[in-house]
Amino acid sequence: MSIGVLIASIPALLNQYLCIMYRLFSLFALLTLGHLAFGQQTDEELAAQYFADGEYDKAEILYKKLLKKNDESVYIYQNYLECLVRLKSFDEAEKMIKKQEKRFPDKPIYSVDLGFVYGLTQQDKKRDELFDNLIANMPVGMTPTDLLANAFLKREYFDHAIKTYQTGRKNLRNDILFTEQLIDLYQQTKNFKGVIDESMLLLNSDDRSLELVKSKLVRLVDEDIETDYLQERVALSVQKNPSNSSFDELLLWVFIQQKKFSSALRQANAMDRRNRTEGKSLINLARICVSNRSFDVAVDCYQKVLDFGPEAYYYLVARMGLLETSFLALQSNPNLTTEVVQELVNKHKSFLAEFGTTWNTASTAKELADIYIYYAHDLDRGIALLDELIQIPRLQPHIRGQYKLALGDAYLIKNEVWDAALLYGQVDKDFKEDPLGQEAKFRNARLSYFTGDFDWAKDQLDVLKTATSQLISNNAIELALTIQDNTGLDSSTEALAAYAQAQLLLFQNKLDACLDALTLLPFKFPNHSLQDEIVFTKAQVMERKHDYQKAVAFYKQVMETYFDDILADNAVYRLGVIYDDVLDDDEEARKMYEHLIFNYSGSLFVVEARKRYNSLPPAPKPANP
Repeated sequence: MSIGVLIASIPALLNQYLCIMYRLFSLFALLTLGHLAFGQQTDEELAAQYFADGEYDKAEILYKKLLKKNDESVYIYQNYLECLVRLKSFDEAEKMIKKQEKRFPDKPIYSVDLGFVYGLTQQDKKRDELFDNLIANMPVGMTPTDLLANAFLKREYFDHAIKTYQTGRKNLRNDILFTEQLIDLYQQTKNFKGVIDESMLLLNSDDRSLELVKSKLVRLVDEDIETDYLQERVALSVQKNPSNSSFDELLLWVFIQQKKFSSALRQANAMDRRNRTEGKSLINLARICVSNRSFDVAVDCYQKVLDFGPEAYYYLVARMGLLETSFLALQSNPNLTTEVVQELVNKHKSFLAEFGTTWNTASTAKELADIYIYYAHDLDRGIALLDELIQIPRLQPHIRGQYKLALGDAYLIKNEVWDAALLYGQVDKDFKEDPLGQEAKFRNARLSYFTGDFDWAKDQLDVLKTATSQLISNNAIELALTIQDNTGLDSSTEALAAYAQAQLLLFQNKLDACLDALTLLPFKFPNHSLQDEIVFTKAQVMERKHDYQKAVAFYKQVMETYFDDILADNAVYRLGVIYDDVLDDDEEARKMYEHLIFNYSGSLFVVEARKRYNSLPPAPKPANP
C-alpha cells in the first residue's frame, strides 16, 4: 500500500475507531445504570418483605436509606414511619417528620402525623395545640381544606376533620360546601342530627340529589334513629322551600319507610293537588300500600284519585285499582261470606258493563273469573269469561298465555283433564325456553302426577330441574323428590297414587273430601314414608278452611317431627306467614323467619323470609333486671 493511500484512509479508520469506542461506552453506561436500578429495586423489595414479615428493625434501616434517595415517595415515608412507631423510636420519628414538613410545607399530612406521634407519647396538649393551629391557619380554598381534612381522616381524627370542613366553609363564606363529606363524617361519629341537617342543606342546594340524600338517611329510618327530628326537619324544609318538590318527595318517602301510610296518604294528596298531577303520587302510594297489605289505606288512595273526576288521567287506573285491592283483601279474609263475594262480583260486573271487556280492562275481567272459580264456585261462568278473554284482539301474547294457563287450571278443577292438558301443551309449545312455557310444562307434569302417571311426570320434572325460574325449578325438584321418595323399593305406586288424588281434591278446593282421604291414608298404608306429606297437606286444608290454630299445629308437627324432610322449610315459612299476616304475632313470626334463615339457608323461601323479617317492627328491648 502506498503512503498516499494510507494517509487517505486515516479519516475512515479514525471514524470506525470512534464508533467502536462509543458503543463500548454506551454498553458500559447501560450496565452500570441497570445495576444501580437493580440495586434500588432490590432494596425496596427487601424492605417490603421485612415489613410484611414484621421484621421492623431490618425494614427501618432500608426505608431510612430509601427515603434519603426519594423523599417524595409517600409509600416509603409511611412504611418508614410505621417501622419507627412499631419500634417505639418516637424521637427519631418526630425528627424525620419535621424534616418532611420543611421539605413539603404545603402537605399537611406530615403535620398531622407529627400530632399523631405526640398522641402516642402522651403529649395530648401539644397535639391538640398543633391541630388547632393547623385548622386556624389553613389556607383559604377547597383544595387546602380537603387536603387537611383527608390528613385527619387518615389517622381517624374525625372530629378534627369535621372542624376542618366547618372552618373551610367559614373561610369561603359558603354554608353549603362539603355537605357530602360532613354527612359521611356525622354518620361515622353517630351525630345523626348532623346527618339530617346536612342532608337538608344538600337537597336545598341541589334538588337533583334526592336519591343520594335517601341513601344517606335510609339507615336512620330503618333503625328508627332520630326519626321524629327527621320528620320535623323535612316538614319545615317543605314549608320554607315550596318550589323545591324534592322535599315533598322526601317527606313522602320518610312516611312510607316508617310505614306511616295514613300520614303518607295526606302528603301524597297534598302533593298531587299542589302539583296538579291528578293523582300520580296517590296511585304510586296505593301500589306500595297493597304490597304491604295495607288495603284500607290503598282504598282511600284510589278514592281520592277518583275525586279528581272522570276526566282525570288516572281515573280508570284508580277504578281498576279499587277492584284489585278489594280482590286481594278478599283472598286474605278469614271471615269470608257469600254476601262479601257477591258484592265484589257485582262491582266487577258493573265496571265491565261500563268500560267493556277489552285488552285495557282484561286484568279486571281476569279477577272476576278468579272470583267465580275460586270463591263463588261458579266454574262455568269463570271458564266462559276466561275463554272470552283469550280471544280479545290486541291482548299481549304473554298475558294471553297466562290466561290460557288459568283456563287450564279451571278445567282441571272441573275434572276435564284432557282440556286442561291441551291448554298447558299449547302454552308450552308457544313459549319454548320462556319461563311461561316452563310453567306450562310443570303444570302438565303435575297433572300427570295427579292422575298417577308418575314415570311421565318425573321425566318432565327432570327437564325442569334446570329451569331458568328458580321457583319452577324448586317446584319441579320438590315434586320429583315426592315421587322418588314414595314409590317404594318394590316400585309400588298405590300409596302415592292415593295421596296424589287427595292433593288433586285440595287443588279442586274439595276440602272435606281431601281431609277424609288424608285421614284414611295412614290406615290403608301404615308406616309409609308419606307421613310428612300427609300432615303438611292437612295443614294446607286447614289454612283454606281458615282454621289457623289447627293449621299451625300441623305445620309445627312437620317442623318438629320431620325437620330433615323436604317439606320442613315449607312448613316453617307457612308458620311465619300465618303468625305475621293472620294472627298478628310479631314475635312468633320473627322466630319462624329466623329459624328458616339460619337452619334452611338453601331454601327458596329464604329471600322472602328475610324481607318479611326486616319489615317486622323492632323486637322489644329486654327489661332491665
